[in-house]
Amino acid sequence: MRYFCKLITPPGGVVLDPFGGSGSTAIGAIEEGFNYLLIEKEEEYHAIALARIAAIQKSNNQLSLNVEL
Repeated sequence: MRYFCKLITPPGGVVLDPFGGSGSTAIGAIEEGFNYLLIEKEEEYHAIALARIAAIQKSNNQLSLNVEL
């Protein structure tokens, strides 16, 4: 997903994924230095995405953003 984020997002842009799933797009965006917005209706996948994003942010020493259900 890093490649696709970099391919289609202009510098300073925001990556939008209306089907956030387990957060792979967000992780790709983080790794390429983009902001991101994920939309996911399933609570199970939402929890998985939050955990994965928190882990990558922690490993990159980034601040986490406020996340709403």
